[in-house]
Order: sequence, then structure tokens, then C-alpha cells
Amino acid sequence: MTLKRYFIIGITFILLSTTHSISFTDNNNKKIYSSKYITNYLYGSILYDDHQHNLAVNNLRKNSKLQGQHSDYDVKYVTSLIIDGRFDEAEQYISSLKKSYSDVFIFNFLKSIFYLQNKQYEKALQQIKKVKSQDRLFIELKNTLVFWMELEQNQKKKNILVKNFKSNNSSGITLINKFLASKYVGDVELYKSYNLKILASDSYVRYKVLSAWNLSNEGKKDQAFKILKLALNKNSQNVLLKQSFKNFRQENYNITSFFNSKKINHNLSEIFYLFSNLYQQRNDFLFSDLLLSISLEFNKNFLSNNLIKFENKLTYNSQHNFDYLFLSKLRGIGDEYLWHVNYNLLRYTKNQQINNLVSLINTNDFFVAKKYMDLGNYYRVKKDYKSALVYYDKVEKTNSDQDWSFYYFKGICYERLKKWKDSEKNLKKSISLSPKKYSVINYLAYSWLERRENIDEATKMLEEAVELSKWELGYIIDSLGWAYFLKEDYGKAEKILKIAYEKTPYESEVYDHYGDALWKQKKYLQARYVWKNALNLENIELERKKSIREKILNGPKFSEKN
Repeated sequence: MTLKRYFIIGITFILLSTTHSISFTDNNNKKIYSSKYITNYLYGSILYDDHQHNLAVNNLRKNSKLQGQHSDYDVKYVTSLIIDGRFDEAEQYISSLKKSYSDVFIFNFLKSIFYLQNKQYEKALQQIKKVKSQDRLFIELKNTLVFWMELEQNQKKKNILVKNFKSNNSSGITLINKFLASKYVGDVELYKSYNLKILASDSYVRYKVLSAWNLSNEGKKDQAFKILKLALNKNSQNVLLKQSFKNFRQENYNITSFFNSKKINHNLSEIFYLFSNLYQQRNDFLFSDLLLSISLEFNKNFLSNNLIKFENKLTYNSQHNFDYLFLSKLRGIGDEYLWHVNYNLLRYTKNQQINNLVSLINTNDFFVAKKYMDLGNYYRVKKDYKSALVYYDKVEKTNSDQDWSFYYFKGICYERLKKWKDSEKNLKKSISLSPKKYSVINYLAYSWLERRENIDEATKMLEEAVELSKWELGYIIDSLGWAYFLKEDYGKAEKILKIAYEKTPYESEVYDHYGDALWKQKKYLQARYVWKNALNLENIELERKKSIREKILNGPKFSEKN
């Protein structure tokens, strides 16, 4: 909670506890409002800042006398109405506001959306052009909406408009719009060319799914399935892709009930969804939620799009105010979405969510190995290595064909449980599957260094890892420096560890090693200086802190093996 919010809460408490009436006036000094209005407004503002828009609406609504008198109030109230899906109320409210608000960004923008929603394309076009903003991303959105409005206004020139459309800053936005629009206007040749670009790219997963859906609608089920399968091989964690793959295999749903490329509102819904994603990536969750609500209003059947709102809520909500009722909107859209939601909720209700996840595995025979892998990774991150290995074993029993990361993670778990032979075996397997993974090379080599085994081989491996990582990763450079320290080449160790020290100013182990190398070079003052800096690090472990303090006082006590 920010200081600003603490301040607001404090003021609210004071007002609520005051026995006599407090009043304030509007900007024109004409109207007087009681403390009741102040407290409702402030509490509504807190809820607004907390992204609890349903509750914000209920509290802000109690301040009806502020309507049209206080721009901040009006903006918050209307924004909350839209995010909460109350479009009719928002439209009525905006239409009742005075013309003095004609330059307010959100009102002008929403007016254009209401016109668009009512298929009044000429009015929508005129209105959107009035919306002023310096935000480059919004300018992209504005230009995109203008394109679609002009497309509706100029049916005779629709093919030319599609060909000529170009985003100001993003080739991706350009391609997505051309892909959607060429299908919408029915230009087969144009669509084929843009579709090929979508399919050839490693990106655009969502639009590969739409491409598959289009093929399926044309009766080309085999081609559609091939697209999904190829995309899944490269993007195995994409939820829409996994759910679509499963649905195609089961042939249990009507694709057009989700998205119909021939409907203008479905295409507009896609545009708003696209920009909601982009605003989410900028951490502008408020505008992301606003655009998502607009997207869902234009295509109410595409319920899986609610996933962005869920992810936004996970980001900005704390455990005690997460809106679990929201999850009801995600039910019925597929098991893969339910898995994704429950897995991400592990941070809040661990035990219940684990049970839900296990239940989903038991009732669903799709992507089972991946789901066990998710649970294994969850326990590994929680440092419950025994439980992690239980699920990693289930992964292997379900599907023995695993990639390098599986054996890497298993190797880490075994190493932390001090089962070194099992760890070494899995780390070597990981490297054999992907010889250029410098993180795995580093882990195995450094494990050897810690055990004082295969030091020469470890050094060669670490030299390769440092080169593969282009001398950018301090923890790998540190490993190489420590290898030379153990080889008693203290001069070289010092030079390398200095680089690690400069690149990794937050890692206590690097400070520790660099200080040791300086001490071996009889640079005692520099060594103590480095060690003292290590003590100021927030993440320094208690044992290492104790060890470094002893070094500062009495100097290091190196064993015969260093």
C-alpha cells in the first residue's frame, strides 16, 4: 500500500469519526457538501485505485451531487462502470455531462466507442478524431480504429484500404490488422499472403489459432490441426493454443460461436483485445482492463479473453482482496484455462489449489506430462525438492521423451538433496540434449568445483559457458574465476572475479570470492573493503555474513584444498 493510500485512509477515518458536520464547496464555490460526501468519495477512490471497480461504483454512486461538478469523480465513476461491464449506465452518464468536459480524454474516447457499438460509423469516426493523446500506443489504437471505421464507410475501396494500412511504429500491428481485415472483406489473395506471414513467424500464436479456425470453418480440418500441432511444438505453454488443440481433437465445439471473421464486431473485439494485451505489457492495468471490457462487449462469446483480466488481477491484487467471484466467468471455457487459473492461484490458497490441480489431471488426459511438470516446478521453486522429484518422476512415467530443462531441474533437486550421483547423471543428460545451455554447463561445473572434483574439466567447461553467455552473466564469470582460484592461479582469478564483481553488485558469493582472490594477492585492504561491502547486501545469507565477518577480523582460513 502506497503512502498516498495510507493518507487517504487516515483522512477518511478522521472524517468518519468526527461528530460535527464538515463541508466543502465545488470549484465555483456554489455548492456545499457534507463530510458524508467526502468519505464516500475518498473510499470510492481507494477502491478505484485497488481495481475493485464494482465496489467503487457502489460508493461513488452515493455522491450524485458531484455529477458534472468534479471531473476526477466523473472520470473514476465512468471508468469503473465500463470495467464492471455497465456500458448502458456509462453511456447515459456521459451523455448527461456538460459540454465543459468536451476535452476530457476518457469521455471523448468512450463516446466514439458508443457510436461504434451502435454502428454509427460516421459519428464514431468524427468522434475518435477528436480524442487527443501524446501516448504513442494510444495513437496506434486510434489509427487502427480509424482504419476499421473507414473500412465500413468505404466498401468500394475496402481492398485498397487494406493494402495501404500501415501502423506508425509496429510491423506486428500492421500485419495483424491486414490479416484480420483481408479475411473480413473477403479478399482471398490478400488473406493468403498475410496468412502465410503469420504462419511463417515464431510469433502471432493467437492469430495462428484464428487461421486454424478459418480453415476449419472451410472444412479443412486436417490443415487446421497441422497448424495447431506445429504451433504447439514451439509454444507449449500458450493456453488458447492448448485449449484449441484439445477442442479440435475432441471436435466438441462450434468455432464460430467464439469468433466469426465475417462479423465486424468480432474483429473490433480482437483489436481491443490486442491493445489490452499491449497495455498489460506496459503495466498499465487500468487501461488494459478498460480495453478488455470493451473487447468483451463487442464479442461476449469469446469468454477466454477474460484471462487478461485474471492476470491483471493477480498482478495488482493482494491475497486478501483477490476477487474469487471473478473466477466464475472463466468456468466453462475449458480445462486448460482452469488449469492455468488454479496453477497461478497457488500463491494464495496452496492446499485447495493443489487439490483442484490434481483433480484436473485425473479427469483430463491432455498435456498430462506438462501438468506434472508444472507441479514439479512449483515445488522446486518453493525449495520442496522431495515433492518436486515426486512430480518429475510422474512426468517421466507419463512421457519419457523430455527436453534438456527437465533433466536440468531434476539435477538441481538431487544436488540440493545431496544426492550427487543422481544430480550429476541428470545434469550430464541435460547437456547432451542441449550442449550450448550455459546455465546447465555452469551448474555442473561449479558443482564439481564445490566438491573439488574434475577441476581442469570444469575450468574448460566454464570458459565455454562464459563465451556462450558473451561475458555478460556475473554468476558464470564468478564460477570461472573461482575455478582459477582453485587451480592456484590467483592473478588470473583476481582479474576474472573483478569482472564478476562489477557485473553482479547484488550477489554476496561473488564479493566473497573476489575478496579471497585479493587476499591471496596480499591486497589485504582491498579484500576487507570488498567483504565489508558484502555485509551491506540485503540478500546475504546468515552463514556467509558470519563467515565474512570472521575474515574481516582475522583473515581467511584457507584449507589445503583452498
